[in-house]
Order: sequence, then C-alpha cells, then structure tokens
Amino acid sequence: MWRVTAVNRPPSRRPRNRKALILAAAIDCFQRSGYQATEMKDIAAAVGITAAALYHHFRSKQELLGAALLDSSDHLWRTVAAAEAEGLESLLRLLTSFSLDHRSYSIVWYREIRHLSSEHRDEVRQRQQRISGTLGKALQSSRPDLGPTETALISWAVMAALGSPSYHRIELPRPRFEELLLGLGRAMTQVRLSPTDAPAPRTGPRLRPVSRREALLTAAVTLFTERGYQAVSMEDVGAAVGVSRLSVYNYFPSKADLLSAVLHRVSEEKWATLNRSLAQSETEEEALRRIVRSYAESTVLDRGSGAMLLVSELAHIPSADRDALLRLQVDYVAEWVALFLGCRPTLSQSEAGILVNAVLVMLSVLPRLPLLSQRDDLAGPLAELALTILDVPAPS
Repeated sequence: MWRVTAVNRPPSRRPRNRKALILAAAIDCFQRSGYQATEMKDIAAAVGITAAALYHHFRSKQELLGAALLDSSDHLWRTVAAAEAEGLESLLRLLTSFSLDHRSYSIVWYREIRHLSSEHRDEVRQRQQRISGTLGKALQSSRPDLGPTETALISWAVMAALGSPSYHRIELPRPRFEELLLGLGRAMTQVRLSPTDAPAPRTGPRLRPVSRREALLTAAVTLFTERGYQAVSMEDVGAAVGVSRLSVYNYFPSKADLLSAVLHRVSEEKWATLNRSLAQSETEEEALRRIVRSYAESTVLDRGSGAMLLVSELAHIPSADRDALLRLQVDYVAEWVALFLGCRPTLSQSEAGILVNAVLVMLSVLPRLPLLSQRDDLAGPLAELALTILDVPAPS
C-alpha cells in the first residue's frame, strides 16, 4: 500500500528587491490607469503579492505614490549627477536614453504630482529642479551668451521634449528614435530666442463670464486640474462661483456630465483654433507657424489646464463620450502631422508623429511649472522652441 509522506519544501523567499519591484509596478499602473483609478490591489497583483502584503510596505496609496515619484526622480537625478562633468552633449544623450528606457516616468510625474502630500510634492519638485539646474549649467558653459531666464526656460523645455515618448505609443527602431530625440535636444540648446519684455507676474483675479453656465465650466476646469476629478464635489464647483450645489445641477445633471462638457469645450477650442489657422494660411509652413503660436498662447493663458484634463480625466466619463473625445484627439494630432509632413516630406509618419508629440508635450507641460507659470510673456519663446523642434523657420 502506498504511503503518502510529507515533503519538506523550502519556504519561499521574499525577493531582496521587493520594494523596488513594488515601486516599478506602481509607476506602470499609475501610467496606465491614472492614480485615482488605480487600487492597491492592482499594484499588488502586478507584483504577485496580496494587497495585505503591500500594506506592510506602504500604509496608503498616496504614500506609495510619493515613494514611487521620489524613487524615480532620484533615479534620474543620480544618473544626471554622475554625468555632470561630461558636458552638455553627454547629458543630452543620457536624458534621451533614460526617456526611452523608462517611458512610464514623465507622464506620471506630470499628471500625478498634484495627488502628493505637500511635503512629497516639494521634494519631487526639488529633485526636478536639480536636474534642470544641472542641465542649465552645462548649457551655460556651452552658450555663455544665454542669461539665467533663457537658460532655465530652454533647460525645462528640453527635459519636457525629451520626456515626450511617455505620452504616446509610437515605436521606431531604437537607434532612429534616439537620433530624433537627440537631434531635437541639440537644436533646442542652440536656439536664439527673440528678446521679450521682462516677465510680468500675474496679480489679482481674472475676469469671469457673466453666464452662470460658463462660470461653472471655468471653475470646474481649475478645480479638476488642481485636485483631480474624484476629489472635487459639485458643492466645490458651486462654491467657487458663489452658488449652491443644487444650483449646479440646474445646468449639469451629474458631475460626469460637467466633466464631459469641460472636456468637449477644451477639444472644441483646439479644433476652432486649428481651423482658423488653416483658413488664414496658403501653405503648410504658414499654417504650422500659426497653429504653433496659437497653441502656445492658449496653454499659457490657461496654464496648461485643458491639456492636463485631456490627459488625466477621460476615464471618468461614459465610454461612448470617451471614445468620441479620443477620436477627436487622434484626429487633431493627425492634422498637425499632415501639415508637418507637408513641410518635411522626407520623414516617415512615425518620425513626424514623434516630433509633433514632442512639441505638444513641451507646449502643454511648461506653462504648468511653478517656475514659469506666472510669466505672461511665455508664448513667444515657447513657439520659437516648438518651431525649432519642427525645423520650421520663423517668418522673415
């Protein structure tokens, strides 16, 4: 008769790099679904552990987000600091490689930093400022003609453009992808920006529409951008314009309807500006210059809020509405790409898409940076940097 005997199995060992695996999985989950839609159990499943085990490492999702953003920004900072003495070209190559090796990082830094505690938010920004400052020192060594304001602007613009692959899924063979990114980085560091008036700080509140519905939409844009959709109530939106929560429902049946109206408004404004630029232009080059300038003016005016909402909040509206808005976004970028290919016909569709996305990301991200957000003179320099990426000359 067969006798069953117990087999002593060695206990499974916890990986020594468990925390690193958790942080990497968190970044990937936040990149894919957004912070608000990601649950701790999703991150635990990605690592292959239980949610209870994950809570042994991090007490809350916000704490995990803070650790993930600090760790990833530390990773880039250590890499940049190690290459600081090697000069501008080496830093551009390093940032290019880092961007393609870690395509989840940039969009999570941009989109989710608002969900951090104030302490963690300040720490992440300090690390990013160190990285930009290191690039700025190398830039000034190479370009002693640049003043501190120009140096800071170009450094941040280069970092945003080189981080743009995080925002799209276009693929190219790695050598060509690196060549494109490195080329735009080099071109941006050589640009000679036109002089502008001294930056004028924005002081005091701006005027609001008289229409109650329009005032609610304007308030919702600000609140959803700064706090995230799920952290804002209809009462918050009403309070921002001095009305009750019930009054808001007279205009929008639900918070999702309010968000949908906001997102459609943002999309419609982009399309209206693009169509106006096309109607005023006789060549692709002229149209592209107009569109770049108008997009820069728009993002500076709203501090990149519209672009932020289209990147971060689509998941919260009904699927049919979401699909329609995504289609509009895809078509909008395709219009840019078509114009760009009319100016640069030797590029492939994918190559043109990568460069156009670099422009759109740079124009959308920079107006949200605390260092630059109070400048009313930012649109002109941003447009010049964008046209440099596209290699489209400014009008003579």
